[in-house]
Amino acid sequence: MVSVSLFPTKMTSSHLFLLCLLLSLLNFAASQDDATIMQSFKSYLNLTSDVHWSDPDPCKWDGVICGESNRITRILLREKWIAGTLPQDLGKLSNLVEVDLQDNDFSGPIPDLSGLQYLRLFNVEHNMLTGVVPPSFTGLKTLIVANLNNNYFQGPTPLFKNSDAFVPIFNGNSFCLDTPGTPCDPRVETLLSIAESFGYPVMLAMSWTGNDPCDSWTGITCSGSDVTMVKLRRLELTGTISPSFAKLTSLETIDLSNNNLTGNIPTELTTLPMLRTLNVSINNINGAVPTFSASVNVVTSGNANIGKDGPVSHPLLQNNIHAPKYKGLG
Repeated sequence: MVSVSLFPTKMTSSHLFLLCLLLSLLNFAASQDDATIMQSFKSYLNLTSDVHWSDPDPCKWDGVICGESNRITRILLREKWIAGTLPQDLGKLSNLVEVDLQDNDFSGPIPDLSGLQYLRLFNVEHNMLTGVVPPSFTGLKTLIVANLNNNYFQGPTPLFKNSDAFVPIFNGNSFCLDTPGTPCDPRVETLLSIAESFGYPVMLAMSWTGNDPCDSWTGITCSGSDVTMVKLRRLELTGTISPSFAKLTSLETIDLSNNNLTGNIPTELTTLPMLRTLNVSINNINGAVPTFSASVNVVTSGNANIGKDGPVSHPLLQNNIHAPKYKGLG
């Protein structure tokens, strides 16, 4: 019996040519994706005059280094005093090896970086970054150096999967406990979930430190160890109202008035057994108001889109790159 191979035993020159062409096209497409991502990144930043990012090719930008096939491998912008946030698409620059943004004014959280499987160095010391350090970052096996010092990171002190990684002592952050990987108090976790819906504002991160929210946290009032009031009015908060408020079952007052909040009032808030006042006046809340108990005073005045479906862009949210100037809690 004669066996017949379905594939040629030798690769002809035409096959090699097609393979090379395919690889070339894939590399070109990837480099184009990198360029698109960097253009998006640029839109999140307020660049200083000594950072030149005007060329159509990001590989020619200051502080951006490319490797083979014009894939971006390094973003080195130390001491440029750039303001802005880290976009979600940063995690799609799959050939990134180093990110050094030390001594700038970046704010907001670290995005999902699980796609950066070659990342070895991530240095964001001396910025204004906030939020919980995500597992997508701490789980990177290739990470050798991670410097997060002197920001306002919150939640548990991160525990990195690569035990050989050099992680400087976490100075100047807002972690709840010193021991890496130790969970925060459930009240802290809930309040950080609420802050996440606001984009982890710097003003809250500066105050919401430690593992006891009843210990002088901005806008938080307690009775014993129970959180009874969250008063975050006139802080120029953006984002949405988190359903996690419902986990604070001792809440009597929620005051989020005079901000720039959008979205709906979560129906979960109707389950709060002790709630007496919900004030979301003077925001940009939309949608139907959930049915609360008759004992709850719900204040929604000053929301032009209340009862209407769909979000409407708020003028104060457009081009909001700089850190806000807070008006206070009064």
